[in-house]
Amino acid sequence: MKDINQLNLLINKYLNRQCTPHEIDVLLQEFNHPENEEALKIAIAQYFEKSADTEAMTNAEVDAALADVHARLVDQIGEQVVVPEKRYRKMWPLATAAAAVLIFIFAGVYYLTLNRVKPQPAQLAVKQLKNDAMPGSNKAVLTLSNGSRIVLNDIKNGVIAKQAGIAVIKTGSGKVINKATNDAVANNIMPAGYNTVSTPRGGQYQVELPDGSKVWLNAASSLRYPTQFTGKQRNVELTGEAYFEVAKNAAKPFRVTSAGQTVEVLGTHFNINAYNDEKLMKTTLLEGSVKVSYQQFTALLKPGEQAKITLGTNSSIIINNDADTEEAVAWRDGYFQFNHADIQTIMRQLSRWYDVDVRYDGTVSAKQFGGAIQRNLKLSQVLHILEKSGLHFTISGKEVLVMQ
Repeated sequence: MKDINQLNLLINKYLNRQCTPHEIDVLLQEFNHPENEEALKIAIAQYFEKSADTEAMTNAEVDAALADVHARLVDQIGEQVVVPEKRYRKMWPLATAAAAVLIFIFAGVYYLTLNRVKPQPAQLAVKQLKNDAMPGSNKAVLTLSNGSRIVLNDIKNGVIAKQAGIAVIKTGSGKVINKATNDAVANNIMPAGYNTVSTPRGGQYQVELPDGSKVWLNAASSLRYPTQFTGKQRNVELTGEAYFEVAKNAAKPFRVTSAGQTVEVLGTHFNINAYNDEKLMKTTLLEGSVKVSYQQFTALLKPGEQAKITLGTNSSIIINNDADTEEAVAWRDGYFQFNHADIQTIMRQLSRWYDVDVRYDGTVSAKQFGGAIQRNLKLSQVLHILEKSGLHFTISGKEVLVMQ
């Protein structure tokens, strides 16, 4: 828990309209930790009782004030959900008429006024939910070539396994490193076998491969890779989504296979989205060059281009020459980024990140959305932002019901 004095300072600055955008972000993150609830209640009660020189607030009034501040923080974060030196946009729905018009869904930045000492439950901007889902975190399982399984989020940092000439190291930042040991280098030991790192729904993880290539795995994804790259190629297998920064080696091409697609590179940065529940498999290139192969089709990508393949068909590879690369890799930077996305596309991403199932009541909305939402928010906070478009959501256990 953050120091009570720091929480008091943040609450006072926020209610006095003195918080910087960074401090607002920090305060919202403190609301995401259940262990801070009592300290936040104390800070809010002390502020209102002192500012109006009034009697002690009741528990119900404190709960209402806490929820009100929380809701206003969520609204305000929506107004400033921008990454430094990036062009991430705020979240808004797009009109579906022929002449599309942007409709701004945030009513404005709200503050608690000094004379509003005891907000009543009926005044809350968002209801308190008994059921909620926390955002995903660094969680994964490592399956070694001998079949042993290691739950990475449960094991201590350091060397977690030794294979023939390879040390597998877990760091404190959600990353596993595969590094050749000194005896492997000295004796030219070339071990055989494949390891697999798998993330569950609600998980993400980083992998550094034996050649120094770096891979970021999104939720519900897996990467199968050799314990040592031997031969003339570096071959790995992907399910789900991953961002790659491939170490350059002109003599040994790097190949990623996923859902029948092969992406071949020498050294570059790119993202592959190959979830089974998505209609399109997308490969987005940020720098360098890659060759994409699918069935009898091939395509060469340049930076800023995206290859789209319709899964389960014999259609050719479609190239988008002006791809939204920020949308493709926003998940790695801690954001959901959408560009003309329908609610089903959005809810598939939320389902994977918050480990929930989604059900629709009635006709599925045709609204389209564009913009960005932080991935470190609780599910209820994200749904509250989406509700600005006129949709409604109910969380029941591990299920979200979407209603018009």
